[in-house]
Amino acid sequence: GTADRAREVYERAIAELGDYAMDPELLLAFAKFEERVKEFERARAIFKYALDNIPKSAAEELYGSFVAFEKQHGDREGIEDVIVSKRRFQYEEEL
Repeated sequence: GTADRAREVYERAIAELGDYAMDPELLLAFAKFEERVKEFERARAIFKYALDNIPKSAAEELYGSFVAFEKQHGDREGIEDVIVSKRRFQYEEEL
């Protein structure tokens, strides 16, 4: 269907663009797309992939979106994990 084709476009963009695909806006759009089509595990995996691979200095909006995502779709453990991760990120930025 349409969602599968859209997913293929995002996946191909990431594969073809290499380092240029590590753009927070592209990865955030991909995660939000998966959330809209109710593929929450895929969205969660994209958020985690993005946060593991983009520079921390460019990740603030992603962290905020991931926290909001987990609060809406996650369980308590997932919410706690992302909040702890965000605090660690903020602490590392201050060093």
